Amino acid sequence: MIIKKIPIKSFGGIKRTIEYIATDKGNIADYHKQSLFQNILSTELEDMTEQFNRNFKEYADKRNKTVANHVMLAYSPLDKDKLKIEQLDELAQEYMSKAFPAAICFATHHIEKDHKHTHILISGNNYMEKQSTRQDKKTLKQVHMHMLDYMERVYPNLTIGVNREAYGQKQFSEKEYYMKARNKETLLDKDKLSKAVQDLFRISESSSHFKELLQNSGYTTYDRKGRLQGVFGLFGGERKKLRFSRLGIQRSFLEELDKQRERINELEELREGRDTEKEIEIE
Repeated sequence: MIIKKIPIKSFGGIKRTIEYIATDKGNIADYHKQSLFQNILSTELEDMTEQFNRNFKEYADKRNKTVANHVMLAYSPLDKDKLKIEQLDELAQEYMSKAFPAAICFATHHIEKDHKHTHILISGNNYMEKQSTRQDKKTLKQVHMHMLDYMERVYPNLTIGVNREAYGQKQFSEKEYYMKARNKETLLDKDKLSKAVQDLFRISESSSHFKELLQNSGYTTYDRKGRLQGVFGLFGGERKKLRFSRLGIQRSFLEELDKQRERINELEELREGRDTEKEIEIE
């Protein structure tokens, strides 16, 4: 599970984010069937927008410049057939109750395409309170680790997808990378290589990140027509090219991983308001 949190600095950003969450660019016909509401008085889009705006205007500390936060809970493509609405509901509910129990929250699962994930809009201050919902880096990590523990306990068949030991850190230095690339090639037989490749895939954020992790770990990758195709390993005692599909990673898994990265990038685009709408920033 990857958790991405982006601050929203304008009331226009709240409106735009609610519309995006509820519609998934036209892929959702009725968001009520796949949404969660916390401290929401009315589930109509215009009413929710007004409630988020009014809660900040009337109760937030004047020093608080973040009117809301947009969070995405993203899951591994390896789990696309395991995650049902019920599991997504429970995971999102656990996150909201752990991280923002007193905030206004509107969450919708985006499931119409292969990559399943959840978007959550969280008020910049608690419901009818001055207290900000801001979290420092320590708290963000604690919440993320809590969610990983919860997944392991309640849904052990799901992919955790985060390297706990290297959380927030680079796994390899630039010097180590070039030493590995120059002096080492890791060759394993098909079964061992399959497990090693899948373990790295589980903590990858995109196909390019996956390739980087493989190369940093000493595996020699190869491309075909500019697309990452597989790695070199031992098969029948000989050094051969092994496609990812033979190692349990389908081509569609890599494509879905990149879609996940695109979704995360969209959060940044929503925050920055890359459209013609004029924003009124908080003074």
